[in-house]
Amino acid sequence: MDMKLPRRTLLKATGASMAAGGAVATTGTAAADPSDTWDPAHSTNYSSSNRGASDINWIVVHVTVGEYSGAINWFKNSDANVSAHYVIRNSDGHTTKMVDESDVAWHASEFNSNSIGIEHEWTESQGFISDTMYEQSAEIIENLADQYDIPLNYYRDHTVPCDASGGIIEHRHAPADSHCGSSNQTACPGPDWDGDRLMKFVGSTDGGGGDAFEDGQAIHANTTVNTRESPGTDDDVLATLEEGDVGKIVNGPVEEDGDTWWGIHWTDADVWGWSVEQFIDACPTFCHGTRVETTQDLNVRAGPSLDDDVIHTVSSGQIGEVIAGPQSTDGYQFWEIEYDSEVTGWSIADGGRLVVE
Repeated sequence: MDMKLPRRTLLKATGASMAAGGAVATTGTAAADPSDTWDPAHSTNYSSSNRGASDINWIVVHVTVGEYSGAINWFKNSDANVSAHYVIRNSDGHTTKMVDESDVAWHASEFNSNSIGIEHEWTESQGFISDTMYEQSAEIIENLADQYDIPLNYYRDHTVPCDASGGIIEHRHAPADSHCGSSNQTACPGPDWDGDRLMKFVGSTDGGGGDAFEDGQAIHANTTVNTRESPGTDDDVLATLEEGDVGKIVNGPVEEDGDTWWGIHWTDADVWGWSVEQFIDACPTFCHGTRVETTQDLNVRAGPSLDDDVIHTVSSGQIGEVIAGPQSTDGYQFWEIEYDSEVTGWSIADGGRLVVE
């Protein structure tokens, strides 16, 4: 929710123009639903729809800026013009489901139509997020990811949804327009929210922290970050990377000095070192700036479609840099690559045709 006002009226999404009406119903997979209570939002606070797995790509995390019961009552108020799919209580993780995933909740402006909203109880006087609530949220996220094939990647950049195929994003970083030109004007989910803490519970039934990254995964710095000779704050700093600098996971994770460290080849600086997990984010297959390599002879096209002209064919083992994409067309994922062989164009990445160098 918006952190500025206790009674917010959020903009209705593009989904608001979908046909209203129709009975509210639980999902077909209700038996696997980790929520405790079904208590529907007022029908004027969401858009009745018929979304399926192909329509839902994102999970947006919020905080309520108010008590659990107050958020539920507000979503049931016909004057609210706002809702979320789930609301979670901080003390014990009790969860109320208020909008079915097939319907469009009004929680993140223009980002509503392809997302699911999860509200987490938080008040300024409370001043903390419990591990119990993080763990319950992680269980809901895993359930949704399994049902709707949502990638379990966590993003903090409003430009990412125009490139990524989906993931988890904070309300403040959800784009405010279809071009990802700006983010929602909000501080939600607030100063006490810890996305890295949440992701330690995702993929772990005991809260013991599923790994955030995989070997070979493309990543980027989400802020200024040091990379060190070995994992630990006492080790020498090899380089300081800026927000947006890209790299590749080559080792880790290692727990040291209370942090989780990953071995990274930072391609912009051409340095290998160890950096703390909370300062890096995964990319959607590739980042803009990621160095990639072809694994077979690959067509380079004038545009991201099979209908676009083939302007060149690069051989297996060619290296290039991602400069745009992805664009999903004709059943394939296209990326614009500036190849070292001095040709630039769009190539298909599917089936391992392109890999991180």
